[in-house]
Amino acid sequence: MSTETERMLAGELYDPSDPELVADRSRARDLARRYNATSGAERERRTALLRELFDAVGEDPVVQPSFRCDYGYNVAVGDDFFANYGCVFLDASPVSFGDRCMLGPGVHVYTPTHPIDPEERATGRERGRPVTVGDD
Repeated sequence: MSTETERMLAGELYDPSDPELVADRSRARDLARRYNATSGAERERRTALLRELFDAVGEDPVVQPSFRCDYGYNVAVGDDFFANYGCVFLDASPVSFGDRCMLGPGVHVYTPTHPIDPEERATGRERGRPVTVGDD
């Protein structure tokens, strides 16, 4: 039997209220809160926090606070990634940005989807679909 986290990562229906997933989101919120509390002069600390939060981080990332995500561990950004103020990544599935990607202010990337069938939707389960943006 697979865990809800394994189901989520496999793109299958999963229960987002699972305690392990709730704890993972809490961890991501804490890291994002700490990131958002840094100043622009703390570039090394910001990069270190992004490396702790995200699955992969290229060289010279810039993410302007405030930033939010669900899990963080499903996010990968390439070299020279730039996200302007107010970006949100709901990363139940992989969110991947290539090299030299630049996001404007308030960009939101949502991977979770909910069943259309009313009975299935009533179970509270959801699944994710990856979002991939290539280089440049």
